[in-house]
Amino acid sequence: MLKITLINPPQASQYSQPPMGLALLAAVLERGGYNVAVVDANALKLKPENVVPQVIDTDVVGLTAMTPTINAAIAIAHHLKKADPDLTLILGGAHATLLPEETLISAPEIDVVIRGEGEETVIELLRALEDKQPLGKIPGISYRKDGKVVSNAARATEVDLDSLPFLGYHLLPWQRYKPHPPHGRALPFAAIITSRGCPYQCGYCSKPIFGNKFRGQSPQRVVAEIAYYQDKFAIKEFAFYDDVFTLNRQRAYGIAEELIKRELKIVWTCETRVNLVDKDLLTRMKQAGCYAVAYGIESASPEILASLNKGITIDKVEEAIRLSREVGLQTIGYFMIGCPGENQETIVATIEFAKKLKVDFAQFAVTTPFPGTGLYDLYLKDKGDNIPWENFVYGGAGNQINPVFESAQLSRADLEYWKGRAYREFYLRPAYIWQRLKQVDSIGDLRLNLKGFLMLLGDIKPRPREGA
Repeated sequence: MLKITLINPPQASQYSQPPMGLALLAAVLERGGYNVAVVDANALKLKPENVVPQVIDTDVVGLTAMTPTINAAIAIAHHLKKADPDLTLILGGAHATLLPEETLISAPEIDVVIRGEGEETVIELLRALEDKQPLGKIPGISYRKDGKVVSNAARATEVDLDSLPFLGYHLLPWQRYKPHPPHGRALPFAAIITSRGCPYQCGYCSKPIFGNKFRGQSPQRVVAEIAYYQDKFAIKEFAFYDDVFTLNRQRAYGIAEELIKRELKIVWTCETRVNLVDKDLLTRMKQAGCYAVAYGIESASPEILASLNKGITIDKVEEAIRLSREVGLQTIGYFMIGCPGENQETIVATIEFAKKLKVDFAQFAVTTPFPGTGLYDLYLKDKGDNIPWENFVYGGAGNQINPVFESAQLSRADLEYWKGRAYREFYLRPAYIWQRLKQVDSIGDLRLNLKGFLMLLGDIKPRPREGA
């Protein structure tokens, strides 16, 4: 059978995270009988030109890429093809799914693009390559034929999530992964995704892979995977990176119940929406080891929330934070600077709102209009801006950013200034410092706070505003 190497490109990040999509594909391929290796160039801190020596005795290379890493993935493909012109190169991930034709045209080294969920597609594709069969009947791929780019029909079937194997952590340098503060109360750390799809239509969110329909693994399947990682790798903390962990309340409650039933001594965090929690659910999550919940709050302006199609109210934000605090959960608030309709007054209002809420941690991101979102169409489509894809990064804490858009109200320099100011005003308050000191109740908590402070140093340095 063909030998496969999967590659995760490098990116600018202090905290490398496990490439969960690649880890799942690796497990799927192993289950299909293939010999699989994974090269996580990000965790190993390899430059594109240094990846080639890591690819040993392989027939097919699979690359993944989000928008910020597409250029690194293409650079790796260039070096691989130069070293071995007969090597078959496959590319998947969000960026290639959104822009398959553009990607193939700009990267002649790539032979095939897999669009959307790839678990079934990759097996069909490899079998066709092994048998030297035409690719025309494989749904969900784009490729070259007779000098032209061809995109087959999308794959219509949805993967049964309970049937998927556990992530192939045994193929990853898992000891190198670092939780991004405020995660990281206990180590070793692992991240998992237990659901796919989100029915909400937030203007800043692109859903090219998993779409709008929510699908979740059963609580029993989820906890069985957690128990496996705990047993095999001694994992002590898990981060659920589901888009909306509590969207199905019964499932979320069931996961907490199953964790308690099996007496798994772990700590964990998750992300969800303020309108999808209640006190009973949060209490059960806390009892099951959850110590923090992250909420997408975005702005203090109802008008901006409406322009983002967020579907939440300020009252719901305040209620969710209050209930979380009452049951003993820490709260992480995600805020954005530079949304449609934003000006200096709305930014100041959002900073003050974050203080008033008394969230335990606030992350202020510069709004980034990723391809496939309503914001991209609003800010960048047909604008003619030639912005490098690597600049399309989440501009949160610890990431030095170069904003990819500006408006009549806020220049790129303004956005950088206000991001730094938001962090300074929120975190350098005596009231906040005292709040954090009072809540430190373990060595892990102390270590977490120190890591977070060090990460924030780059964000709290004053930066001059344009024209200042």
